Amino acid sequence: MLPLPVRAAPTSPGVRVRAGHADPSCTVRVAAADRAALWAPPLDRLVSLRVSDLTVREAVDRLAGVARLDLSYSADLLPPERRVCLALERVPVGAVLDHLLEGSALSPIVLGSAQVVLAPSRVSTGVPVATVSRRTSLLDRVVVTGSPDGAAQRGSPFALDVVDGAQLAEHGVSTLGEALELSVPGVWSWTTPAGSVTARYGSIRGASSFGVSAPKVYLDGIEVANPLLVTQLDPARVARVEVIRGPQGAALYGADAISGVVNILTRHDGTPDGQREVQVQAAAGVTSTAFAARDPFVQEHSLSLRRGSAARNVGLGVNVSTVGAYVPGAAERRLLLDADGRFSRQRAIYTGFSRLALQRANAASSIPLAVDSVGGQEMAQYTVGGSIAMMPSMQWTHTIIAGVDGYRLRGLSPYSLVGPQQLSAAAAVGSSEGAADRASVRVRTVGRFDVAPGALLTLTLGAEQAFTHEVTRGAMAGAVGAAAPLPVLGPGSGGPGGASAFAGLRATAASGASQTTYDNAGLLTQVQFAWQDRWFASAGVRGERIQGATPNAQHMALPMLGAAYVRDVGNTVVKVRSAFGTGIRPARTLLRSSSWMGQGQGILLSALDPEQQSGTELGVDLMLGGRVAVHVTRFDQRATGLIQPVSRVVTAVNSAGRLARTMAFTLQNVGAISNRGWEVEATARVRTLSLAATMTQVDSRVTRLALGYRGDLRTGDRMLDVPAHTVSVSAVWTHGRWMLTSTAVHAADWIGYDRTAVGALLAAGEQSPRGLEGNNLRQYWMRYGGVTRWRAGMQFRLRGDLAFTAAGENLLDVQTGAPDNATVIAGRTLTFGVRTTF
Repeated sequence: MLPLPVRAAPTSPGVRVRAGHADPSCTVRVAAADRAALWAPPLDRLVSLRVSDLTVREAVDRLAGVARLDLSYSADLLPPERRVCLALERVPVGAVLDHLLEGSALSPIVLGSAQVVLAPSRVSTGVPVATVSRRTSLLDRVVVTGSPDGAAQRGSPFALDVVDGAQLAEHGVSTLGEALELSVPGVWSWTTPAGSVTARYGSIRGASSFGVSAPKVYLDGIEVANPLLVTQLDPARVARVEVIRGPQGAALYGADAISGVVNILTRHDGTPDGQREVQVQAAAGVTSTAFAARDPFVQEHSLSLRRGSAARNVGLGVNVSTVGAYVPGAAERRLLLDADGRFSRQRAIYTGFSRLALQRANAASSIPLAVDSVGGQEMAQYTVGGSIAMMPSMQWTHTIIAGVDGYRLRGLSPYSLVGPQQLSAAAAVGSSEGAADRASVRVRTVGRFDVAPGALLTLTLGAEQAFTHEVTRGAMAGAVGAAAPLPVLGPGSGGPGGASAFAGLRATAASGASQTTYDNAGLLTQVQFAWQDRWFASAGVRGERIQGATPNAQHMALPMLGAAYVRDVGNTVVKVRSAFGTGIRPARTLLRSSSWMGQGQGILLSALDPEQQSGTELGVDLMLGGRVAVHVTRFDQRATGLIQPVSRVVTAVNSAGRLARTMAFTLQNVGAISNRGWEVEATARVRTLSLAATMTQVDSRVTRLALGYRGDLRTGDRMLDVPAHTVSVSAVWTHGRWMLTSTAVHAADWIGYDRTAVGALLAAGEQSPRGLEGNNLRQYWMRYGGVTRWRAGMQFRLRGDLAFTAAGENLLDVQTGAPDNATVIAGRTLTFGVRTTF
């Protein structure tokens, strides 16, 4: 990512520095400046710096190390011959940078809690002086998810959230779902239960699919093959997580961005002195459970190593964690490895990144359902790639991102299935295997032109090519082209866990492998026009071609329109924005084929209509003095073609060679779904206390049924497993050596299946297949009131960088009830540990 044009921050009064050619006797003193009045965090950090006869680049690198900033810039844009001599005492970082950058085209722009970009400042002669001299606000931070190569958030027409890695570390967040719930409204993920390695999203502005709803996930700009497998995060290695909610991002990111885009960006900063820096953290404890004989042991250990300056650096991270069997037979082990490097030279920045995640989760007995153990899940997910960002002139920026992402998955969790009729398929799915590798190349060219005084035109041209190879074995490859039969149900079947119950399904599983190749190509054009740094208009379209998902290639156009108005009034910034977008997901994707829904459904999936979602959002952002921010968004989206597994009764030959009634499922398009609601997020900082809150209200409802649909939904019904209300509240308090954190997330009011009742009937052999067919499933619907998860932490710095930590997860000890009454999650978890840097 290269920095982009934004406005300069003001020079701080009372700062006296001396600069010029060599002057070894430099003893200039600088008076302390007002920390809060003129500079947005982290530019308000007070530093003491003494340098003698250094180049501007050397001084900037020294400042970044002392202030512990992740500072990005293009070295050749700094004054090449200028040398500086400084003696500073407790001066804001912004004031020092403002002086060091004097005479260049660069200005400091806030990116996050510790990230700053030195960006070329392109101010037309017609821009009023008051606009040029306004101070930096959070709207000026550069984000890469809303633009191909990074742009100031000020002109973005849609809601875009940035979760800082420092914020994740403060709250002890270790999963992507927790990171999104922490500060991103409109997104809710269910806690992963024992025996599962995949994520499950309950709502992303409502429903955009059944069972496999997920945003499109990128790791440092490289698309992952299966977003449901990206669950682990090491906060020590994450710089920030950027999120677009809704289909507006599809014009940039293409198919599968039907509900949103998440880009996880890793750290590429240097160390204070350019030498090696090692951060170590170790924690261990126990988690409570009502389903095992004793409370299991949990532990998590991480090691992060960095070396180099802001311009040239490398990093390495290792994270290991285990969770004991809080359900009999279930235990989890996780290993996360990653490495990165950055090198700046002339007018280009080269970045490399690699990641390997390994996870093993034993599929345990489900106490409420009395389902026997069916083995375990094993997952390996990797990403390798890099990027080159080039700025040959002040008008043009070129970006190339290339990489490979893939996974190896064995077994599917019986507790992440999407309906009660699938409960008795647990044993068969446990033997399934799948693998996929996705190679992609993205090329972007961005031009910026001063077309008139005070007017800036930004033109984006891009192309993307990706090839994906998928291999499935076992039950995942079986019964292609026909509805996959489920076991015989009813008296004498032996129950859902008995051998005879699964004999029919095992007989249909093919022992060979099924292979599929996907070819995705996209071309995009976007234009943004900015007037007086206040009015912004955006328009774009992406042409997408997908081959391999269906017998014939699919072609689609994904448009986006948006507008924003930003007004600075003293210390207050007001922004009004609106955007429209369209997203699409083909019926057959890696996301679906690696879930139970996709097993044995190859030809049927190809015959279905793709899932689509279009909609608008309207929002207002208000920032008061850099300490208080409020964001309100209204969204109105319409999803069509959502795919649901529908059960039906068929007559088939069982393992004994006799005709018997069995359950089968087929995938069907539901019709049209409306997703409407409100999103509110607010942040405030009062001295040493930081507060944040989000709230979402969503109404996800069936508005029309497709012809031929035979499932349990009716027009006017609420979508299943979508909470109507979600809330999160978090706080961080620091004082001296102490830091206390607390976060509570709450979801309320959703409709789901009474899976415990269904499981009990199946286990007793008291339910006939007809009772679980199509519309009859409505009798097992129930309303869930809500669930609250609360975590808290404490850190006490003993001396230097050595700190003692204590944390509590799920302090209310909620073990069932989300998303249904059959899923069991880990109870109250207490851990103690140490953290140090050397």
